[in-house]
Amino acid sequence: MKEVSHTLKLTGATMLAMLLGSYLYSSSAEAADMRNISKVNGGIRVSVEEQVGNISSVNGGIDLARGSQADRLDTVNGGIDLDDQVVITRAETVNGGIRVNRDVRVNGSLSTVNGGIRTGAGTVIENHVRTVNGKITLRDTHVGENVQTSNGDILLTDGSVVEGDIVVKGRRSWISRWFNFNHRPSSITIDADSSVQGDIHLYRKVHLDIEDGAQVGDIIEHY
Repeated sequence: MKEVSHTLKLTGATMLAMLLGSYLYSSSAEAADMRNISKVNGGIRVSVEEQVGNISSVNGGIDLARGSQADRLDTVNGGIDLDDQVVITRAETVNGGIRVNRDVRVNGSLSTVNGGIRTGAGTVIENHVRTVNGKITLRDTHVGENVQTSNGDILLTDGSVVEGDIVVKGRRSWISRWFNFNHRPSSITIDADSSVQGDIHLYRKVHLDIEDGAQVGDIIEHY
């Protein structure tokens, strides 16, 4: 009987070790899937429903296929494309635009320096949307904080909601003012189904096209 008991204990211990080993292997494989991806030259593409960590590129775009997930996306010279149902933390590019398809979730912010930002229906952005030189087009999109540009237009359509403010920063340097360089003014367009829960802050002249029915806060001129 002692031998049978010892055998049962040994068998149980072996099975437990196998289960633990399987779990550890699974966890390690899952951690490996959440790898960071970095390149100097060349674009980066994440496959359908693939999960990765941070993605960075110097000379190349970043493309996330449908249903994929990533943490932070950063590129210097290249655009960022997010397909349907992608989930990320944030995306930033210097020279390039950000194109967002349907039902995308951004748990942080979207920002560019030289490039526009365009979002599709059902997109949720927890924090801000910001460009320096580029147009911002939001379609049926929910933004948790401010929408800001310096040298671009802002368009809100199809029931977009901005919980924060819309901000158009001043762009003209003292040189351009001295020589009277007259660039086309930016425009803010808000359709009847969209709303800005905060205010609209203008640090220079802007063309406003706000349809009847649109809900916006105060329009504050700082110039």
